[in-house]
Amino acid sequence: MLVKKLLAFAAMCAFMFTAQANAAETFRVAVGDPENSEQGVAAIAFKKYVEEKSNGNVQIQLFFNGALGDESECLRNVQKGAMPFAVAGIANLVPFEKKLGLLTLPYLFDNLDEVVAGTNGAAAELLNSYAIKSGFRVLTWTYSDFRYISNSKHPIKNINDIKDLKFRVPQSAVLIESYKAFGGSPTPISWAETFTALQQDVVDGQCYGYIGFEAMKFLEAHQKYLTEVHYTYQLQPLVMSERVYRKMAPDMQKLFVDAGKYAQETVLNYVKNDGAKAKANLIKAGLVVDVLEDEPVWKKAAFEKVWPAMADFVGGKDAINAYLKVCGKPAWN
Repeated sequence: MLVKKLLAFAAMCAFMFTAQANAAETFRVAVGDPENSEQGVAAIAFKKYVEEKSNGNVQIQLFFNGALGDESECLRNVQKGAMPFAVAGIANLVPFEKKLGLLTLPYLFDNLDEVVAGTNGAAAELLNSYAIKSGFRVLTWTYSDFRYISNSKHPIKNINDIKDLKFRVPQSAVLIESYKAFGGSPTPISWAETFTALQQDVVDGQCYGYIGFEAMKFLEAHQKYLTEVHYTYQLQPLVMSERVYRKMAPDMQKLFVDAGKYAQETVLNYVKNDGAKAKANLIKAGLVVDVLEDEPVWKKAAFEKVWPAMADFVGGKDAINAYLKVCGKPAWN
């Protein structure tokens, strides 16, 4: 009887050990936006790749709508290694690494092709070198369209129409300076509080692309008028804690890097194919869309006022020109 009990106990211990050994390793990803946003698309693609390529041995848990805290808080935790992954707007990474702020300079990119060139190859390597020094590894550049300007008061067709309107902006010195240069009144408000601030008329407007605008249901927050102004492209990197990354085996590191590339390709295709659908849906629902009559005037204000004022804030003229060079663009004099 004793022998049988010992054998049963040994079998139970072996089963428990095997179960623990075979248990999937789980990682959390903090996502600021809803599931049906560009951030959501990138995060879901990342999860799909990791779980399929690892045969389920690595599991990804996604937390949308800032469920794990606002983007700045999540990035702090990623930097410390307390959280492995987060997706956040580029402006929220700038307090941790100012050179990444050059991506927020107005009219840095003229179109999506330039954005893609500026987030791949040598350009991506340069940006990631800055991020890694500050404790982050960029796995995915989430493409989220230009930050089109919307408001609740009236159409914006030229630079005079923006005067005296109050806009929600992220805590970004460059974006704040940009709105001042254009004649608007910028008010920094956290992303989690943006919808309420718009709904309660604390501010008149905000800036986001069509897919994000639809996902956030901004029409319900009085955002009736939108203008396609191309002053800044909204990049939202999926970052990994460099501390967590360095503790991993090479095969695990490769899994996450490859998953990040897959997610970036997926979200780029999504933006190209679904941005127009979101725009059509919003117009059908009542959104009034305008195109600027005088965008060269906005661009002139950006280069004459914002770039000189913000150059040191984003790492200096040398850093700006180093990035422009790897992007194949002329130097800024």
